[in-house]
Amino acid sequence: MPFRIPSPQVLKFFLAQRVAAWMGRRRRMDAGLGDPALSPSARHFADYETAPLKLRFVAQQQVDAKKWQALARAKLAELCGYAPSTGVPEALRDDVFALANGMSRRRIYLKPRPGVVIPIHLVERSGRPRPSSVMICLQGTNSGAHLSWGEVRFAADIEKRSDGYDFAIQAAERGYLAVAIEQSCFGERTERMISPRSAAPCVDATMHALLLGRSLLGERCSDVSAVIDWLTASAADLAVDAGEIHAMGHSSGGSIALFTGALDERIGAVLACGCIGFIRETIGRRRDDQGQNVVPGMLQWMELADVVGLLAPRPLVTVAGTDDHIWPAKGAIAVIQEAKNIYAKLDANDLIACVSEPGGHRFRPAASWSSFQAVLERKPRAGTPPALLRDP
Repeated sequence: MPFRIPSPQVLKFFLAQRVAAWMGRRRRMDAGLGDPALSPSARHFADYETAPLKLRFVAQQQVDAKKWQALARAKLAELCGYAPSTGVPEALRDDVFALANGMSRRRIYLKPRPGVVIPIHLVERSGRPRPSSVMICLQGTNSGAHLSWGEVRFAADIEKRSDGYDFAIQAAERGYLAVAIEQSCFGERTERMISPRSAAPCVDATMHALLLGRSLLGERCSDVSAVIDWLTASAADLAVDAGEIHAMGHSSGGSIALFTGALDERIGAVLACGCIGFIRETIGRRRDDQGQNVVPGMLQWMELADVVGLLAPRPLVTVAGTDDHIWPAKGAIAVIQEAKNIYAKLDANDLIACVSEPGGHRFRPAASWSSFQAVLERKPRAGTPPALLRDP
């Protein structure tokens, strides 16, 4: 008897039967679970309560703050696999593009080590102060660094541009030489060598870094430090002040600005928005299909307030949304309040600030820049401060 392909109606009927059977089995299985303690998270949530946090500053405030910072910085570098380069990265290519409103963009590919090429984009306005400060601009989980100068390459970029994610343009308007870094897993640096790839853009790199005893976060921080190596070596040619290198970002970009500032003391100030909360209350209690901020063994040694404390006495500002479903403002406020213990020890209590704004998970340009400017103006400076950070 010849084989006959079932009609679409028959196929639909059998598919519905299979789905119903599967759902029935699932309901019977779920009904048998009962106790939420059978969930894998139960083990982790219980262990959060007794996490060692051996270097948590708030529990040992009698120690010398500078000595604590040296110990905690070294441990954080070890945990996340932070590996600063030992030389100046090689510049592989250099192109210049015109932007609107008297702005320009210079694209350079830096090679700090075998297997790593970092696209960076220098955005500046005509007639910027010389020497000027530098602002490193780090996008979050978005389509790429091109958002920093307002370029639209994908449909979602239109909304991002209107929402103020053109960090480099904003920084350049305020007199900075803005440096937009293409972060690993985004934009030009999306995965191309693995087939098939995971749907989430960062998870493959996260898991492979773990095999080498590193984290994706640590690799990204290493990249930023490599860019700083190039910036400081090129300071005269770029007409910038190598002692005034700042970093900014939102969401995962803010996390890299924060952690790199904690690890690399050449970063003089940080604007890290939509990225602060206690680990055990944020990434430790929600789904995570990327692992971008996971540092293996972190809770054996410290919490996020300690990472923030590694920036002291350098200025740090964060802006958070009251209804942010990822990093709510109440968590950011609590972290900053604890980190102030370290800032106070170093006579810098007025150089750290958390601003709470209504709304969800998004960058807030006006509040971010005005708050950052206000804190920078409190920073002791030798001589007359340069005319920077004024609203254009």
